[in-house]
Amino acid sequence: MNNQGQQCSARLRCKLLHFQLAKYNCWGRKTDETNWSYYGLVLDWYFDESVLAFDFLNIEDFFDCNGDFTYVDTDTLKDQYKNATPRKRLQVLENILNILKHTSVNKEQNTNMIQVVIQVLLRDSVKIINPETGYILLEANDIIDYGSYCNIVRVKEGLLKKVLKPEYFEDEQLRKRMKYEYENMSKLRACPYILNVYTFNVEDNSYLMEQGDKNLFKHLNDELELTFEDKLKIISDILSGMTFAHNHSIIHRDLHLGNILKIGSDFVICDFGLSKDLSIERSMKSSHTEKNNHLFVDPLAITDFKKLDLQSDIYSIGKIIDYIFTSNGAIDDHIFKTIVERSTSRNKSLRYDSVEQIINEIELVLKNQSQRDRKKSTITKILNEQYDTQVHEYIMDLVEIDRICKFIVTHQLSTFGKIIEQFESAYQIKITQSIAYGYSEATGYGGWGNYDIFASISYYLCKNSQDIKVIELAKNILEECADIRYFAKDLLEEISD
Repeated sequence: MNNQGQQCSARLRCKLLHFQLAKYNCWGRKTDETNWSYYGLVLDWYFDESVLAFDFLNIEDFFDCNGDFTYVDTDTLKDQYKNATPRKRLQVLENILNILKHTSVNKEQNTNMIQVVIQVLLRDSVKIINPETGYILLEANDIIDYGSYCNIVRVKEGLLKKVLKPEYFEDEQLRKRMKYEYENMSKLRACPYILNVYTFNVEDNSYLMEQGDKNLFKHLNDELELTFEDKLKIISDILSGMTFAHNHSIIHRDLHLGNILKIGSDFVICDFGLSKDLSIERSMKSSHTEKNNHLFVDPLAITDFKKLDLQSDIYSIGKIIDYIFTSNGAIDDHIFKTIVERSTSRNKSLRYDSVEQIINEIELVLKNQSQRDRKKSTITKILNEQYDTQVHEYIMDLVEIDRICKFIVTHQLSTFGKIIEQFESAYQIKITQSIAYGYSEATGYGGWGNYDIFASISYYLCKNSQDIKVIELAKNILEECADIRYFAKDLLEEISD
C-alpha cells in the first residue's frame, strides 16, 4: 500500500476505534475498589462476561497476549493507540471484535455491529477470517483488486503486480493477452499520463506496475465539489494520454472511469488489456464477450469487440467528459456539451477524427468563454459607471463599428455621460460624434422614450464636460431631441437660462 493509502487506512481504523467506543458505550462511569467514581473504559465488563475470561487473567492480560499492548482503562482506545502502525491498529480492532463476538452481553447488537465493521474493513483491503467458532482474524489482503482473468496484488509501497489467475495458466489466449497488454503499455512509457509498467514474468504471466491512489469513479464520488479547473485538469490529462497512445498507433478500446487512476495530482490511463496496435497484425483478435462498462462503450460495437476502433476511443472520451461535468447532480447543459454530442454521435462520420481535434475544440470553447466572461465583466463595469482599460477598449470598439448608440439603447444607459466624461478629450469628441451620427436610428421604430436617454446624456455633457467641442455636439443632440420630446425641451431650457 502506498503512503497515502497507509495514511488513509490509519485514519479509517482510528475512526473505527472511536466508532466502537461510541456504539458500545465503552466509555462511561466506573467505581474502583475504594468506591472512588471515575470515567473510564468499560470494555472490561464485556470481557468479564465472555468465554475469553477463562483463558486470560483479565482484559489487560488479553491485550498483552494478543498484540503486546498496554491496556489502560482511564485512556480511550483512540488515544492509547493513535500512534500505532496500521497493522497494530488492525490487532486492536481484532481484539475488540473478538471480545464482542464472545461476550454474552447484547449478542444481537454485537453481531450486527461486527458485520458493519467487517464491511468497512473489506473496502479498505483488509482480509477478514470469521469462523462460526473461534477467533476473528484481520490481516492485510495482498489481492487488492481483480478482473475477469487476473488479480492485482500488492508487492510493496507504490508497486503492484498484475498476474493471471491460476485457473487460466493453461489458457494460451489469455497468456498472450497479458503479454500483449504489457508490450503496448511499455511502448507508451514515455508519457506521464499512461501508467508505468515494469518487468514481465513469463513464469506466472505477470508484470509489475505503479500503484494509483484511486480510480476516477471513486475520485468523482469522493470530491463532490470539484472546481471547473479541477475538472479541466482531469480531462486534459486523459486527452494528453490518449493523444500519445493514438500517435503511437495504439487504441485503448476499454476506456472508462475505472481505467483512469489518480496518482498524486495527475490522472493516468491504465489497463490496456483490450488495446490494439494498429501498426502490426496479430493473430489474437478481440472476443465477442459482452462489455461490463456499457455506459462508455461505442454502441456500434457493443456486441462485437472487433468493431472497436480509434473513433470508439473518441466515443469513450466524450462520455467521460460528459460524466465528469454531470455527475453528482450537476446540470446536464455544460460548456462542452456540443463537443460531447459530436464525440458520441451514432454516425461515426460525424465524430472527431482524432483526439487533437477534441483538444483544439476545447481550447476554442475556453477562448470564447473567456471572451464572453470578459465582455460580461466589462458591461457590468459600464452599468456601474466604472472606467478602466477594458471599458475604454470596449467602448472605442463600439464607436469604431458604429454600434455605440445601439449599445446605449439596449442597456438603457441614460447616465452614459458619466462614463464619457472619464475619457480624455479627444476620445470624448469621437464618442459624442458617433452618438450624434447614429442616435436617431438607434431609438428604433416607436421608441420615442429612447430619445430621453440621449437627451439625458447630452444634458450631462453640456453641464459637466470641459471640452467646448463636446459641449457643442451634445447641445446639438439635445436641440434635436427637444423637437420631439418635452423632456428634452425642458432640459434644453434649463441649460439655456
